[in-house]
Amino acid sequence: MGQLLWNRELFLALSLLFPLELRAAPVPPRAPLTLPKNVRVLVGQFRTFTISGVDISWRSGKLAGSSTFNVRCADNQIQFGAGESAGGRLDLSSPNGFLDLNGRPYRDQLTIYAKGNFCSVVNSVGLEKYLAGLINREMVPSWPLESLKAQAVASRSYAIFQTITSKNSEYDLESTTMDQVYGGAESETPKSNRAVAETRGQVLAFGSQTVKAYFHANCGGMTEIPEFVWGERREHFRPVVCPYHKKERYRMHWSVHLTRPQIENALKKISGLLPDGFVRLAKLESGAPNAHQRLSDVVVSDSGGNNLIISSNAFRNAIGNTKVKSTAFSVQEDGRGYRIAGEGYGHGVGMCQVGARAMADEGKTYRQILHYYYPLAKIRSL
Repeated sequence: MGQLLWNRELFLALSLLFPLELRAAPVPPRAPLTLPKNVRVLVGQFRTFTISGVDISWRSGKLAGSSTFNVRCADNQIQFGAGESAGGRLDLSSPNGFLDLNGRPYRDQLTIYAKGNFCSVVNSVGLEKYLAGLINREMVPSWPLESLKAQAVASRSYAIFQTITSKNSEYDLESTTMDQVYGGAESETPKSNRAVAETRGQVLAFGSQTVKAYFHANCGGMTEIPEFVWGERREHFRPVVCPYHKKERYRMHWSVHLTRPQIENALKKISGLLPDGFVRLAKLESGAPNAHQRLSDVVVSDSGGNNLIISSNAFRNAIGNTKVKSTAFSVQEDGRGYRIAGEGYGHGVGMCQVGARAMADEGKTYRQILHYYYPLAKIRSL
């Protein structure tokens, strides 16, 4: 009876290939305490799209008045307007400060990059304007102001970290859960603008470095550390108990049923986690729990008696992190497959957003919220 015992650390490294809610850096770089003027956000990748605005200008031209035109990329060239063309990059701006991309308004500047037959569109926008366009996408707008202010400081810290570590890239952040969900100017409200304004320039710092302030939707009762999610050591993170989840209004229970073929397809064909020598999946079991109320790994057995240890994080991402919502889960077999049931939503590192809301409901300030979830970090004003 053969054994395919794969090293847990190897799967922690492999899990980096499958994105969670936020990107993780395999080697923690240094992010000095400096405020960038702008951030560059990837807001879409398209074959064709429309741009509209007033007095739109670019390096060698301008469209007077209000206008709308189509853009397409082909053979690393950008084609737009009435027969205009550009090389691999086109910077667009408007004196009124707004440009609409497929009807969605963005502030400041849009940069188009031709990538073969696709266009990548990057919004270069002031840091505080960027934050105002994401608060309501990352938290429920009706939540207490203090929770939104905590989100503003965490998101500002995360964004600054990314601008330092992506200097050689075309963009600093994505506008999805790969980084922070950003909706442009249409996502702004007076309340989100207030949350940003009342925390202007404030970041989380550890020593002389800006903290990459991870956050997630719902920790399920206890937060996690980056080492157990992405395999990276960050000394300024500590797991904290989140007692608010004992109250039913803040809890999140979930379950998903998967057949053996579904699990095997996800682990082998989609994610490549099963080696070629692995025969048909015969059994899935919960592995070892860690000290933070989460599952470290799962054990997969094939019909030939081989056992494979897969990190729970890699397993979650292979199945889909909207199905397996966290790594705080258990596995139960039934006659049709396996029931995976758990609590919480997200990777669990840093601030629990539902916990932040619960603390704000109790009258806690944003400073108290941030101190609770990032106990070793300090709030600095830059």
